[in-house]
Amino acid sequence: MIAGRRSRARLLLLEGLCAALLIAFALSVRTESVVPAFSGTEKGPTQELRTPSLLDLVLTRTDAAKRLLKAGFPMLRYLDGSRSNAPTPGLLAEAIGYFMGFTPRYSRDLAFAGMAGFLVGSQALPEGLTAVELEKDWGLTPVLYSLPPGDEAKPAAVTLSSGPMVAVYHTHATESFLPEVGRKDAAEAFSDNPARTVVQVGEMLARELEQRYRIPCLHSTTMHDADTRIGAYYRSEATVKAILQRYPDCRVLVDLHRDSQPRNVTSVTVRGKPYARLMIVIGTDNPSWVRNYEFASKVIAKLEEGYPGVSRGIFYESAVYNQKYSHAAVLVECGGVGNTLAECRNSAEALAWALASAILPAAPLRP
Repeated sequence: MIAGRRSRARLLLLEGLCAALLIAFALSVRTESVVPAFSGTEKGPTQELRTPSLLDLVLTRTDAAKRLLKAGFPMLRYLDGSRSNAPTPGLLAEAIGYFMGFTPRYSRDLAFAGMAGFLVGSQALPEGLTAVELEKDWGLTPVLYSLPPGDEAKPAAVTLSSGPMVAVYHTHATESFLPEVGRKDAAEAFSDNPARTVVQVGEMLARELEQRYRIPCLHSTTMHDADTRIGAYYRSEATVKAILQRYPDCRVLVDLHRDSQPRNVTSVTVRGKPYARLMIVIGTDNPSWVRNYEFASKVIAKLEEGYPGVSRGIFYESAVYNQKYSHAAVLVECGGVGNTLAECRNSAEALAWALASAILPAAPLRP
């Protein structure tokens, strides 16, 4: 008799847990990653407003639903972590990181918090590191004049300045492509040779911006992950600070990466030409994220207009990604592990046109 009651109690408990997991799952599904963010400039609501419940706030603000699912189904934690190059830190590390002012990507990232210049609120360069030392990797070839008008060209009308308008850099400069390194395992899509990595794609992008649109551009080839990916964002933050310290009028920051997704997700053909698809990632843990989102939306809109299918949209992430230093700072994922540099070259051409269209007073002709 007692055993029967215990069995029914276990069954009820299991059913309740399953119901809770299903509800949590339904409330945590992201329906669309590219819906417009609220910017405060809308003339009226685009959809019916509703009052959020306490459950909404708890689940959406703290990712409680996602954590609950991962606790009940370890495979979900593995799958969610596999889409990122960095493992998910433990709850204790996240809690400590929250009070220290940044979101750690690795548990060992907490060790960097005591190093000068690595705190999110710091505005100074790390001790012993100067802009002059970083400058040797910048590859600065500024173009400080406007494109002369021709039969099919319009003046770029870029305001002359003493420095670049766009800075391209790479937090994960060793990210490469399987066809370029002759490997088959996605985990081996890395190289220390900049000619085979996203650094080469960054050079293509910078060249397009300068030569075709006459937009002054700085390209940093600093390898922030040469020895380890741990702390790479803190090291690239030092580069961003050094660039802005030397060129405070630099408006646009582009952190160019390669995604970890397979080729069937990151490849497309437009007008008979192969492209590596582009995705923009916006970190929401900084006060500039809405402005960054608005800039990213303009770039994505131009990509869809001129190169339908090349864009993978905008992805939100609870992170900073050094995007707090500008109102036009974006992280761009160019292609995936299965793409080629030839496809990325086509994408760099498309991205340069979209960026130029978002920066210049008048959109230039599509190449």
